[in-house]
Amino acid sequence: MLLQTKKSFTRVCVGLFFLLGGIEYAVILPTLWLYLEHRFKAEEWFFGVVFAAFCFSNLLFSPFFGFWVDYTRKTKSAILFANLFEIGGNFLYFVAWSKYWVLGARLISGIGVAVGAGIFAQIARTTTEQERTGMFSIAMALRQFGLLIGPGFNLFLRKLNFKIGPFEVDSFTAPGIFMAVLWLSLELIMVFFYYDLPTVKNDIDDQSTDDEQHGYEYSGENNSIPRNSVNNSVNVQATENKDKYLVTSDVIRDLTSRHSSVLDGEKQKLITTAASQKRVRTGSVMDKWNLAKDLVREEVIVILASQFMMFFNETALEAIVTPLSEYLMGWKEMENSIAYCLIALEALLVFALVKKISQKLADRWLMVIGIAFEGFALIWYLFLLANAKPYDSIVLPTIIVGTLVIVFGLPFFSVANVSLYSKITDEKTQGIAQGVQRSVTGVAMILGPLWGGALMTRLYIMLGVMAGLEVILAILMYLSFDRLKAPSKPVPPSQYEQIGSQSERQPLLA
Repeated sequence: MLLQTKKSFTRVCVGLFFLLGGIEYAVILPTLWLYLEHRFKAEEWFFGVVFAAFCFSNLLFSPFFGFWVDYTRKTKSAILFANLFEIGGNFLYFVAWSKYWVLGARLISGIGVAVGAGIFAQIARTTTEQERTGMFSIAMALRQFGLLIGPGFNLFLRKLNFKIGPFEVDSFTAPGIFMAVLWLSLELIMVFFYYDLPTVKNDIDDQSTDDEQHGYEYSGENNSIPRNSVNNSVNVQATENKDKYLVTSDVIRDLTSRHSSVLDGEKQKLITTAASQKRVRTGSVMDKWNLAKDLVREEVIVILASQFMMFFNETALEAIVTPLSEYLMGWKEMENSIAYCLIALEALLVFALVKKISQKLADRWLMVIGIAFEGFALIWYLFLLANAKPYDSIVLPTIIVGTLVIVFGLPFFSVANVSLYSKITDEKTQGIAQGVQRSVTGVAMILGPLWGGALMTRLYIMLGVMAGLEVILAILMYLSFDRLKAPSKPVPPSQYEQIGSQSERQPLLA
């Protein structure tokens, strides 16, 4: 099978993974609170605990899957293993007979989603820096598309009312068995259509290694091939035994043509059929040292801190949306599902916009846009929603405007944050680095719902602290703005240019 075909199949599988993640979120979350409240008489704070449990598993296991992928370079096996937890967790959600079983179900499902760290690492290794932000945007947009179509599934799941043996299938339990079937289907698709692709860097290294085995010297730093012109022939220094071989100019033209095409950035030359020659990489002390140095750099700390603050605020708001909408406007699962559908539609459009403008704006400027919109929305809520009364005429317009602003800003920040982080950390430890970032996100997504659930009746305190975090984040961005960029890499001259410039300095008669 052609490598390009394998790439296409693999990217479809990755897209399906994020799509199902969005569908699961949109199918389960709108009914989770009602499931706990009406079936098990759970308290509001327990809803926050269940909401955070999913993120807690993500926090614990993201570094594990990241290390797995870094050590073995086998993303497929990690995904197949992780999907088993999604299948089991959602089935347990379906058969749960107490609120603690629902809690356990979400804990197990969260283990499965933690493999996203390995998938992000694979995207970072198999894309160039120029196309990476766009690829991350597509992956996140597919999750939002899942959020868009997920409520549509709820429209028919809520009408189910029958039994499978001793287990009742109704509007509360149907999402669990439905998602278990979808994840099982994805498991089968992954078995046959997902491939571990060679990385861009490895392919170039393999090609230069192949040249060395044939006696040619290729320098990645100065990109020069020493030669002396003698009667239309060239002496090229060999790497083996330091002998000199006489090579015709036709061979040199072929060699320089191959290398210059790589250096000129042709994608098809970067990803070659050297997949069969890719090396199995093992961990080393130096890689761990590089990771440790990466994580204490100022720009990395700022990115991780900003990730924590943004997702803390986001999940705190998400945790109170369903209970607050029921309290202030009397919304049930139908209204919540429609709201999630509209929110996902807006987010999907914004992700498409981010993909387009990411080619013209640097990642750090995209982050600034996201932070500005999030800060405005929190201040808007603080002044207009914190003291609102049930069924007040100002409630619905306030929520609509605030939600539109938040959903518009978040894609700008989340895509740029992940993309920039992958560019400033070492490619060799990308899996563990992505795992660390997702763990930081997991901590935020644990504390956020707990914060929101505990202070749902004290919105002034809750929203005031969240707005303060946005101010701190803005200050951090301002102080470290010059460092928040991918390290510059000088573009070396092509082999042809080097040979041409050297030959021009040679005398005509040697």
